[in-house]
Order: sequence, then C-alpha cells, then structure tokens
Amino acid sequence: MALTDARLLRSIKISESKSDKLTVQLTATQEFLIISDTKDPPFNDILDDETDWPNLGSAKLPQLDDEIEVKGVTLFVTSRELSYYKDNERAVVMAVKYDAKDLEEGESEQPEGTDPETWQRITVQTQQITKPARGWAEFNDIGGPGEAGQLPPKNSAGDPVDGIEEEASMVRLAYTNTQVLNPRFDQLLRYTNTCNDGAFLGAPVYHVRMAGYSAEYDQKNNVWSVTVEFLYNPDSWEIQFYDAGFNEIVSGERKAILDKAGNPVGQPVPLDGNGGQLAVGSGDPLIRYVWPYPMVNMQQIFADCGI
Repeated sequence: MALTDARLLRSIKISESKSDKLTVQLTATQEFLIISDTKDPPFNDILDDETDWPNLGSAKLPQLDDEIEVKGVTLFVTSRELSYYKDNERAVVMAVKYDAKDLEEGESEQPEGTDPETWQRITVQTQQITKPARGWAEFNDIGGPGEAGQLPPKNSAGDPVDGIEEEASMVRLAYTNTQVLNPRFDQLLRYTNTCNDGAFLGAPVYHVRMAGYSAEYDQKNNVWSVTVEFLYNPDSWEIQFYDAGFNEIVSGERKAILDKAGNPVGQPVPLDGNGGQLAVGSGDPLIRYVWPYPMVNMQQIFADCGI
C-alpha cells in the first residue's frame, strides 16, 4: 500500500461564538483528501504520514498540536477524523478541527489589571472602614512599602492633630483565582496596605488600596485558591483636616494663642498655613493633607504575586 496524493478538499471554516463568561471562542475546521493505490488503506498509516505533498504546497498533513492564527488567536489541531470519500475505498477524507488550546490543570492566565479577564474574577460590595491618623505630609514624599516618613498629622504650627479618623463608604473588589500553583506570599505581604501609583482597575492614582488577601490549599488538586481584596475610595485615600490649633508661630517661636482677656483660647483657632493665625474674614479655614499608605505600581500585582 502507498499513498499517492494528498490535497485540500474543503478550505478552512471559522466559527466564532461567545462562552458563558461572554468571552469570544474561536474554532476552525478543514478537510483533506488522501488517495491510496490500494483499497482500504490503513488509517494508522495516514495518521502517521509526514510526506511533503506537492498539492499541499509541499506541506505535510496537519498533525495534532499544529497551529494556525486567526484574529490574533492561536488555534491548535485538537482532533483528526478519517472516513472514506463517498464510499470510495481508495480515497480517505481527513477532517481536522482547530481549537484554542485549553489550559493544563493548575495553569491560569494572569490578567493585567485592566483587561476584561480581571473583572471576570472580581466580586464587588461596599464596606465601611476607618482611616489611620498618620502618613506622609507631602504627596511627592510618599514612599514604598517599609519606607519611613509616616508621622502623625500636624497643623502648620507643628502641633499634632487628633481626632481626624473618619468613616467612609468604600467599594470592595475581591479578585479570586482558584488555580494558583505557586503563590508568592512575600509579594502579597509587600502589596498589602499599599495604594496604586497609576491608573488601576479604572481608578485614578491613590484611589485603590490592596487591603489584604486569603489563601486556601486544595490538597486534592494540588492548587491554591487565592483571594485578594481591594478597596476603592471614590474620594482618594488622602486624609484632609483643617489647619487649626491652640498655638501659633510668632517670630519663629511657638506661643499659645490668647483670647481678648489674655487667656489661652479654649477652641482651636484657624491658621494661615504658615503657623500664624488666619485673619478674621480671610475666608474658609485652610485644608491640610496626610497620605497614610505607601504607593506601588499595581499593574504587575497579579504576575508578581503569581496569581
């Protein structure tokens, strides 16, 4: 028995559909005609054939795992079916199917932080939190994880300001990956309680905080399930407070602010941003800021943490 010819019978046919997760799925089919010089050619010989056929442009018959590219998506040969062509026992049809390659067990794509695949793994709810009362006094001084510089907030006269913690309504974003082989817990810890230094999940700078994570090991499948919690603050994670106090700076010296009777004031007095009293009628009290969390580039958080 010898194969005498192989040629294309039906050109490639592309199918496009949407999955339950609304992602686009591509498949393709193609048919080849193989001619033998004897009846009933062994199908195994056809499946194993690697001849460069002239009528296929000196190419071989498709093999399992061969690939083509459609709309930027790589499709692989996932099946080949053989049957006789219109009951002709010398002619065999090979029907070839192409699919996007399935992830191996335990593998998982790592999203970029802004693509649709990221949002498919995120649940959303609101949550009440209390902001901490310490941080960096200047935005440009905000450090990374573990860097010094976080101090209690102070007014312009240098006095600590108490009671600026406030409750705020946050949006909780929980990202979950149930097929993690080797999570990087050291990186998860490094990212915890940090804010984004650039746009992330559609939010501006310093609006998203990585609040923490949880992980559970699946002994049956030898993979981890990891959930990372982000908190989105629509008003930014900076803390605002009025520049006011009981002391002022006069000629470089810190002195108590006195009332008309010459006694120390019993209520905080608005300051001018330089430690002096704000003149009456000069407008609203000045606002000061403190930035409580370090900043990091969150675009690579999923890759860095192996999730």
